[in-house]
Amino acid sequence: MSFIFLSHILGEDTPSYGNRDKFVVRPNTEISEGATANTSSWSFTNNHFGTHIDLPYHFYNTGKQFENYNANSFVFNQVCLIDIPCNEGMLITVVSYDWDSIGEATELLLIRTGFEQKRSTDEYWQSYPGISEELCKLWRNKFRKLRCIGFDFISLTSPLFKTEGKAAHQELLKSGNNQEAIFIVEDMSLKEIDRKVKRVIVAPIRVENGNGGPVTIIAEV
Repeated sequence: MSFIFLSHILGEDTPSYGNRDKFVVRPNTEISEGATANTSSWSFTNNHFGTHIDLPYHFYNTGKQFENYNANSFVFNQVCLIDIPCNEGMLITVVSYDWDSIGEATELLLIRTGFEQKRSTDEYWQSYPGISEELCKLWRNKFRKLRCIGFDFISLTSPLFKTEGKAAHQELLKSGNNQEAIFIVEDMSLKEIDRKVKRVIVAPIRVENGNGGPVTIIAEV
């Protein structure tokens, strides 16, 4: 049995959507200054930062929040990883992959584009890939057990395809017709996966009235 992280560690150099948000760490108490223990203050200018999850309330005022889900909602036993290489910003569509090759029992779909390699550059937040609304509709209709998608670029909404990004978010996060919303996990780290993923646990920071937020992701491989 072996486990790996699929989430990036948070730091002050973590890239953000549009390069407009920051995470700041400041010491509160320090042993070196005579205190009993080391403690810190953490400051987010936006909760959708780093490796994070989008919940329905992010795009729908009546959508579910963290308190509406139990722990089982964030555990995925049927995981499928696919590779769609993207060296530049492009729109991932229904013709980008043979979706028939994905098992119908898939609960978590991971899309590895390789764009993670650019995470330390401005390109990572300026011109990254996006996912089309049409593809999100295909996922909802074809994979009825799908509960979450995740990928290795900064947001479902690319600045190159903003209209598509908003529509894609709304398509995945809506509920109805006996189908629940599909979670979205953005800015994942997928480069370490080199074998079949057996199980994934997405552990969120649970906050009252939460519309999403940072997650730690552990995969059994």
